[in-house]
Amino acid sequence: MMLRRREKPMLTLVEFEPEHFRTLASWLRSERDLVQWGGPDLTYPLTDPQLEQMVEEGKMTPPARLCWMAVDVAQTVVGHVQLALDWKNGVARVARVIIAPEVRGRGHASALLEAVVKQAFSYGAIERTELNVYSWNTAAVRTYNKVGFSHKGLKRSSVRVGDERWDTAVMGILRPEWEARQL
Repeated sequence: MMLRRREKPMLTLVEFEPEHFRTLASWLRSERDLVQWGGPDLTYPLTDPQLEQMVEEGKMTPPARLCWMAVDVAQTVVGHVQLALDWKNGVARVARVIIAPEVRGRGHASALLEAVVKQAFSYGAIERTELNVYSWNTAAVRTYNKVGFSHKGLKRSSVRVGDERWDTAVMGILRPEWEARQL
């Protein structure tokens, strides 16, 4: 019996708009979910003004942050991702990655990450793409590794959520490493 490899979903990144706010917020059902997605500086529940601030950062020249929703071939919204841009140092940081709860485990995360890394390196000034992930989130770490990110460091006990302390892993990929994977 020959096992067939699951085909990766085809995703398109579409600009994050106010019409998406309610959908995204509905995926974040607790303070823990919010911190896991957006870091410790956001306040639960996620509000339109918090999301509007993220969108506004994309209107700067050059943009400081770009935000997208991911849609599949049926135009169903299946995820969200952001890219924070440090133009001075040529660094893009993948941030606030989430897959809709009802489609998790179907390969959307890898497809989403590949699309956003491609977007990051489409800017000639970007030489490094990095991300932060809580070290306990082994599924995310595994996906980031699959897409080409490697561990660069660990910030121990970096965030407090309730009574818990979380470590933050730093991961990255350089342009030449990404280009070699495209061959």
